[in-house]
Amino acid sequence: MMLKRLVGPALLAALFASACRNINVVTASYATLDEARMAGAVSSGYLPEGLPPSARDIREAHDPESRRHWALFSFSPAEADHLRRLIGAQEVSVDGQTCDVPGRIEWWPLILRNQLEAERIRATGLATYRSTAGDLLFAVNWSQGRAYLWTPGGVS
Repeated sequence: MMLKRLVGPALLAALFASACRNINVVTASYATLDEARMAGAVSSGYLPEGLPPSARDIREAHDPESRRHWALFSFSPAEADHLRRLIGAQEVSVDGQTCDVPGRIEWWPLILRNQLEAERIRATGLATYRSTAGDLLFAVNWSQGRAYLWTPGGVS
């Protein structure tokens, strides 16, 4: 009986603590890269310098208390070279890594949440890369002109 009384409050405290961790995440949407640039998303580091000029339908989220951030955007496949300069040509495996994205970022794809499975990601048409600066991971669907980027797990 005593154990039952202790487990309930401990479980609630753990759930509350994990929910609070992501309560300060800030999200933003931009129609174009120029709009994101004018809003300061690039100069603040929430979006990297060097994205294709055609980047559009941009969504980004960041935790102001850490370096964690996530973004997605569409781009013209004709401007893929801009993105390739940012990420290099070498694909990397993200198998077993964790993408700890807050649940309130509903636009983030399920395949890129929690523990990542490289084969499942690849099966959706995404290829994964590390930025040339090394501080971001990218998942890119080259034929659809869609890219996702995030800070790797453990970055704070």
